[in-house]
Amino acid sequence: MVTPVAPEIDTALDHPDPREAVERVKDVVQRRLHRVHPSARIVRTPFFNHTYVPDLLMTWKNGSGMAERRVYLRTSSDPTLLANDVMLLEREQKPLVVPLGQVGQGPLWARLDNIAGERQTLILDPFGLGVLPPHSVTRSPVALASDAIVEGGRGIMGQGQVEQFLASVDLGVGAAREGREAPTRVALDTLGRRTIPGVAHRLATFMAAMWQGSGRSMTDFPGNVPLRSSLDATSLNLLLSSEEIGDEDFWRRIQPLVDIKPLLESGITDTENLQHLMRSAVGVWKAHVCMVVEGRGLSGSWRWMVERGRLALQGPDFVAYIAGSRKDLEFPDEREVPLLEEVRGRANRHGVTLTSIRMMTSNRSIGYDSPGDDVTNDPQLDGISAALGQEEGVVEALAVTPGGYALRCNFSTQTAGPPGARALLVYADLLGTALRLLRPLGEEDAAVLRTLLGGGPVPPEEWSQPTLPEA
Repeated sequence: MVTPVAPEIDTALDHPDPREAVERVKDVVQRRLHRVHPSARIVRTPFFNHTYVPDLLMTWKNGSGMAERRVYLRTSSDPTLLANDVMLLEREQKPLVVPLGQVGQGPLWARLDNIAGERQTLILDPFGLGVLPPHSVTRSPVALASDAIVEGGRGIMGQGQVEQFLASVDLGVGAAREGREAPTRVALDTLGRRTIPGVAHRLATFMAAMWQGSGRSMTDFPGNVPLRSSLDATSLNLLLSSEEIGDEDFWRRIQPLVDIKPLLESGITDTENLQHLMRSAVGVWKAHVCMVVEGRGLSGSWRWMVERGRLALQGPDFVAYIAGSRKDLEFPDEREVPLLEEVRGRANRHGVTLTSIRMMTSNRSIGYDSPGDDVTNDPQLDGISAALGQEEGVVEALAVTPGGYALRCNFSTQTAGPPGARALLVYADLLGTALRLLRPLGEEDAAVLRTLLGGGPVPPEEWSQPTLPEA
């Protein structure tokens, strides 16, 4: 709910102690900016109406780095005085000036608007600040437009200009999603005129992704972005944190614009749009290793997420992390290994081919492999198991993925990866095969995994060992 900020400022200025009045005004503006952009850190300075020193300093995460904007409060709303102040401020610092009253209209207003726009400065009066919507978890186009004003707006923005900007971007994003040219062009023109180039390009890239997701050719996009523009971390954050888009064809078209590196830098942790993106990405993106950690999942929940800079699939009682290199994962804890009977049962249940099995007892290590044939149900394994007292644990197995590649699964460290330091597998093959062997998945979880990863090995109806011929 939007509440006016001008009356709060007027009340603060009515305090008889000028110093206290100043602090109360700062408090009002700081509180309102934080309500609109809570992820920003806002620091107050001990100055007021100073020419060079900002009254507030806003900093926020921008991709893998940090961005900042200096906020200056001004007691006067006279366009001439404000224009003189703007000319003295550093253009590169993208100043945000908050006059404590409404800026007067007329030729001087237009002059100030032009100067502020050219100087990359935003004049945001109390009425404009008051209609900025509060932050919401779901990032609607209006919320994205509001962030654009705070992070990179320029020119004069009172209530009318803010409302017009929010409505234009909202309509433009929806139009880009549907491949409609005219409203998309209007929104892009508004962004170019009312925001600094970096912010305008960020939202233009986001809208270009929506355009491509609609099925329209990028040659028809009414904006200046590369025809195959990849989404950077900030643009990807906009997309994945926006309102849920359930159209799987949309995500299939978007997937070529996205890579794992900007995803890990985007600040996204777990959104519905991330789940949709990953359904398209699992059959394309590649990694070298996955590691399963027990006890970190939520009961009954399967979700893709980014945790501490690593992509992971959360299961009912575990989290499986995926990485391009072993060094990108934690050092695994060694766990008790399953018995041969259990591993063979998992392989048979899920239709996984095993070409090599390494077993151990308390004082012996035994390897059993073939030149490529499936050894899972070899009768000789029963003899080995019987000879060892059926207490042999499986330390490692070499499996064949649905794509026909080898995958080494270590049951002790709960890790899996293809042989070869630089070998890579698509996520669906790597994660699907590893989880089917490393985890005791029931039928329901196995079905969920097939849905998440787009298929996988088809388990046989039932396997039974043939009767051995009598001697």
